[in-house]
Amino acid sequence: MGLRVAAVDIADDKLALARKHGAELTVNALHEDPAEVIQRETGGCHGVLVTAVHPSAFGQAIGMARRGGTIVFNGLPPGDFPAPIFEIVLKGLTVRGSIVGTRQDLEEALDFYAQGKIHPTVSTRELSEVNAVFDEMKHAKIDGRVVLRF
Repeated sequence: MGLRVAAVDIADDKLALARKHGAELTVNALHEDPAEVIQRETGGCHGVLVTAVHPSAFGQAIGMARRGGTIVFNGLPPGDFPAPIFEIVLKGLTVRGSIVGTRQDLEEALDFYAQGKIHPTVSTRELSEVNAVFDEMKHAKIDGRVVLRF
């Protein structure tokens, strides 16, 4: 789709999956400061999509964005998020919230798939494995999505 992608996570296996799907730069936030690495390597992101629910990811996103960039918050952390207004204003950032999962989102995703623009990671498991699947989800051990067959 013409985008250059940087991915941030705290799990090396998730970063490997991101590289498999085209991320040019990956940063393990347990070992490096994502904002520092991304600013140094790219000059900052034009767009930052935050899907994580950990509050630190929200602050890191502001540091990763370049002047005039846009940050979209999709994950919903518990509690409040203290925003560094001074930095947001000085960098001229646009901060947006996004709820996904609408019918239009689904149609667009299926269209991208039909055109071969995306290659999702999907595995199929038996319904009898549902408890194991939920346990794997709880411990962040699932790459992509799981479809239960019944």
